[in-house]
Amino acid sequence: MSEQIKTFWDWIDNRSVVRRLVLFITLWLTWESFHWAAGYAAQTKLDGLGAAAVIGAVTAPISFLQAAIFKSYTEGRT
Repeated sequence: MSEQIKTFWDWIDNRSVVRRLVLFITLWLTWESFHWAAGYAAQTKLDGLGAAAVIGAVTAPISFLQAAIFKSYTEGRT
């Protein structure tokens, strides 16, 4: 039984499943953040600059996280 578990985890490690999953979850989070911010800005009837400020304030932190995850993903491939 432990040999099967070891084989399974080796398969997960060799194909970088966890790194890819983290990357795709971060991409999904970025989309959800933008979608929420755009919806909020549209509902509050902000002017163009206000809407851009809300979208930027919400998506900036997740964009920095996405950059760090992507950098880690690309560096881990080598």
